[in-house]
Amino acid sequence: MKKNRLAAGALALAVSITACGCGDQIYEMTDEEETAIVQYSAHVVSKFNRKQSEGIENVAVLKALMKIREEEAKKRRQQEEEKRQQEEEKPEQKPDASGSQQQGTPSAGQQQKAYVSLTKALQLDGVSASYRKYELVSAYQASQSYMVRANSGNELLVLHVNLKNSGNKTAECDILSKMPSFRLTMNGETSVSADTTILLNDLGTYQGKIRAGKTKKAVLIFQVKKGAVKSVDSMELEVTSGGTSALVQLEG
Repeated sequence: MKKNRLAAGALALAVSITACGCGDQIYEMTDEEETAIVQYSAHVVSKFNRKQSEGIENVAVLKALMKIREEEAKKRRQQEEEKRQQEEEKPEQKPDASGSQQQGTPSAGQQQKAYVSLTKALQLDGVSASYRKYELVSAYQASQSYMVRANSGNELLVLHVNLKNSGNKTAECDILSKMPSFRLTMNGETSVSADTTILLNDLGTYQGKIRAGKTKKAVLIFQVKKGAVKSVDSMELEVTSGGTSALVQLEG
């Protein structure tokens, strides 16, 4: 009886050992795949780490703010459309006998535009914002693990902006709390609103500390119809924050 028990135990052990060798082999990642996963994990931890000063403290808060921004942008677009329709319905001024226009309030096209700096439009303190360049791409590679792609039939117009701390001490840059919205007008005719993204370097949701003398790079992403913008002669960026709008002329 004892021998039978020993034999049964030995058989069970042999079966278990054999079964352990029959499973799937462990997938071995390449150096490139391992690097991509590590960097993606670092981005996620950096953005949502409560104890990190550069991180966003609450994901729910971020989603709520982004929703508010989208609703404000939609409401503002409706108001702009109504304003344009009212201006189109206004009768044109006819010249008098001398050939000059009758006196009255100048039309919207005749009014001189007042531009401000991007720093003032964003209401920044201790940090300056400056436009660097734009690019038209089908996709924006934010990192090795995250990419923003244009919708079908569109392409991305990406504005690159520098956030610079010219002071002698670390400055806090919190643009997210201001909940700004952006509308870009190109060549005086094509006008589009900025996309709301979860990019760490999205200008509209940027939060972080910038050390003295250092510069952080940020972007704004716009969706435009493919081929609609072949060249850009002029660009105006309308920044709306707290119910106040400011117009920035982008050059360079």
